[in-house]
Amino acid sequence: MLAELAAWRDLPGGGGRAGRSVRDQLERTIKASKPLGGPLAEARVARRLLRTGCDIAHELPTPNGRTCDFEVQVNDRRFYLHVKCPRISHVPRPPLPSCLRVIEQVPRPYLVEVGWRADLDETQLTDLAQAVGRFLHEATIGEELLHRDRAGRVAGNARVVATVEGDRAVVSVHSYRTKAIERVGRSLERAYEQFMPGGENVILVLTEDRMHDQLVDLALLGTHVQRWDRIPRDNRLVAHGRAEDGFWSGQRCERSRVVGWMQLETEAPATRIWHRFPDEPDEPLRELIGIALGIPPA
Repeated sequence: MLAELAAWRDLPGGGGRAGRSVRDQLERTIKASKPLGGPLAEARVARRLLRTGCDIAHELPTPNGRTCDFEVQVNDRRFYLHVKCPRISHVPRPPLPSCLRVIEQVPRPYLVEVGWRADLDETQLTDLAQAVGRFLHEATIGEELLHRDRAGRVAGNARVVATVEGDRAVVSVHSYRTKAIERVGRSLERAYEQFMPGGENVILVLTEDRMHDQLVDLALLGTHVQRWDRIPRDNRLVAHGRAEDGFWSGQRCERSRVVGWMQLETEAPATRIWHRFPDEPDEPLRELIGIALGIPPA
């Protein structure tokens, strides 16, 4: 972390008052031996904002007793930024429940990654196993099933990742994806609780893997709804829109209009930005947010 702290030396005045506040928070976290995710993400975002010419303020109190991570201002325009760093890497893989072993009786030579919610009972796991079995009879490499329980929540998933020797499916436990989508969704909801009234609020999610923007996309817009078409095209599974389980689904969290994602690294991170109403642009604001975060327009 010495290199992380030293990176501030190149900024004029060490980043000013906001820079000192961010560095102090990072140093306190290091000394207390606490997880660095949030403070580290805020430090890297703060440097990015300062290097793109923004004036920033750190940890502004909100009327509901919470804090907003940053107020970002360029000339006479400003927005409020909420930085979240959900921990979605290295999720432990539980043993495969016995009732999911039936999947390995499906006569398809595939390696299948399967994940499920931890709170499923034996009946729900059996429902998942049956859904995966039906899916595998027709699926091809790269296709995925997202299975929902009777309440409409994502209960589990299965993805065909490769072919295997032999004539039956091989199951690999893959709990990462379902849990990761839920963790990102909870981070978005926590950020929404910190919104500053009377201004534009932007949520920025930082994660380690450069492919995690797909998780943010699913948590934000909703998971894909998949079914067999009446006349399947080349025997492939067709995705038809999104389920109503996203952060932006319907009228949910209606004050949120912009969400960004950034890879958690110092140099040249992968980035992405979503606008809730892409056909109703506020071009100056979009340009401001893109420049401030260093995220080019899509």
